[in-house]
Amino acid sequence: MAEFLVENGIKTIADSRILNLTNFQHLKVQKMLLRLPMLSEIDEVARLCDIVLISEMKTILALNAAAQKAKRHIKLILMIETGDIREGLLDKDKIIAAALEINKCEFLTLEGLGTNFACYGATKPTVEKLQKLAALKNELEQITKKSIPVISGGSSTHLTIWDEKNIPSEINQIRVGSAILMGIGLNDEPISWLKNNTIKLKAEIIEIQDKPSASWGPRALDAFAREVNFQDRGIRKKAIIALGRQDCPSEELVPLDSKIEVLGGSSDHTILDLTDSPIDYQVGDIIEFYPTYLGNLCLTTSKYVSVVYKK
Repeated sequence: MAEFLVENGIKTIADSRILNLTNFQHLKVQKMLLRLPMLSEIDEVARLCDIVLISEMKTILALNAAAQKAKRHIKLILMIETGDIREGLLDKDKIIAAALEINKCEFLTLEGLGTNFACYGATKPTVEKLQKLAALKNELEQITKKSIPVISGGSSTHLTIWDEKNIPSEINQIRVGSAILMGIGLNDEPISWLKNNTIKLKAEIIEIQDKPSASWGPRALDAFAREVNFQDRGIRKKAIIALGRQDCPSEELVPLDSKIEVLGGSSDHTILDLTDSPIDYQVGDIIEFYPTYLGNLCLTTSKYVSVVYKK
């Protein structure tokens, strides 16, 4: 997938995990680390990454030392808190101090400012917040006497306001993932000018039996120490597929057959209700699903799930 993106003009490949970036070293593009680096991996970061998102002064100094040792120059995106309450500096004095410190570092460059929306804090990207970020960038340029060429204005959620007026021209980078892979943006809603439902999961049926809809006998917690309750709907036609929560949470699966109900699952099993489906499913048959964003995140990183790419 990364090779396909590069073939089609992408100049920077980004990932949150160093281990994944090692797989992209053969590609002649910039490699960006999306998650703030751990001090314990700082030497690998300096060796493998061209651009790093950062917020902590201690990490800045450690990365400069590691970059010197690796004989490399690293570009930094200084993360700014704009309301999503995840990573980033909020205090103006700390922001200025970090920018000035980066400019003192021989092996680091303040490439840009970055922010985040609709991840942890569920905040929408707005023109007003982006304008404030652009104003901060201009102020820092005056203070540091150096150009800051990039503002990384968010992720795929940014595409939701792409056509709005008054978006600052300084916003010249977005960190796009789900829009490319799934055609979705803010609130996981489809982006009209992108193709949606691009990823399917296929899972095999390993059992079909008519069973009660509710468990019986003395009650305990389930495998994940949760209390569960079942509505008694009588005998239902149930199927088990060879997929469990360690591959993908069952609630993140949408069956293509709309008459199938996903009931839940355990570590290695997902239970379906086939009663209302007109299709006569058999053991060994394949059920197809559209996974959600979280579902795809889990499935594509599970070593137990085969990934097949089709052009």
